[in-house]
Amino acid sequence: MSEILKLTDVWKAYDDVQALSGLDLEVRRGEIFGLVGPNGAGKTTCIKIVLGLLRMDRGAILVNNVDPAQSPYEYKRSIGYVPESVALPDYLTVEELVIYSGRIRSVPNELIKQRIDEYLRVFDLTDKRKTLILQLSRGMRQKAAMASALIHDPDLLILDEPLVGIDPAGQHAIKEMFNARARDGKTIFLSTHMLDTAERMCNRVAIIHRGRNVATGDLNQLRSLSATKENATLEEVFLKLTEETEKAPSEKADEQPKVRRGLFGAFRRTQ
Repeated sequence: MSEILKLTDVWKAYDDVQALSGLDLEVRRGEIFGLVGPNGAGKTTCIKIVLGLLRMDRGAILVNNVDPAQSPYEYKRSIGYVPESVALPDYLTVEELVIYSGRIRSVPNELIKQRIDEYLRVFDLTDKRKTLILQLSRGMRQKAAMASALIHDPDLLILDEPLVGIDPAGQHAIKEMFNARARDGKTIFLSTHMLDTAERMCNRVAIIHRGRNVATGDLNQLRSLSATKENATLEEVFLKLTEETEKAPSEKADEQPKVRRGLFGAFRRTQ
């Protein structure tokens, strides 16, 4: 199975705070992939670098076989994104929001009409079609943002804490929709610190801690790596692996990256 997203030795610091310390990550096509870690582990920094919202200090990234450093705009056509804190134009209705998103993504009008009906049904927003964003609850805003991010049928859907404020019935519908997209070869990449969410929804999970990838795999593989019991939850596996990392920090985390500046953060180690 080919990769749709690959990060190799990615570093990022904010002044004296090292957010990413040589992060390696591989996300496959046609899977629901979870990025989990405690607050401050580097999850949102990783996502913002992939989206081109932040420059990395060093490393390499491929998105859908494209190097963002070489094509900083074109690669974004294959991405849909929903941030943790959704900021939507309050003066638009749900329908207007999704139509607007489709048009700026150059989706043909007929496809917009088909997809808007489908996604409003999936997200249980059909009766809110003409409702202003201003009047929606937080959970409904989140679902409207997902419909907007999906309107151009992206190969890679990136979500930061996607289920915040969404009721159990809505979460179930979203999980079913994600599974259907994965079966069609699309990829869902979600970041969360809610381990039960990742355990329920994801095919594979990467655990990151202090800006590094501690372990990646499905739950059984992670249980084996952490030497936990057969029925251990993701939470138990996570606590075991991060605890071991605290006790024996990798030498990689102690490296001081030497960089030279380049376009779009296309930085490399200097000798």
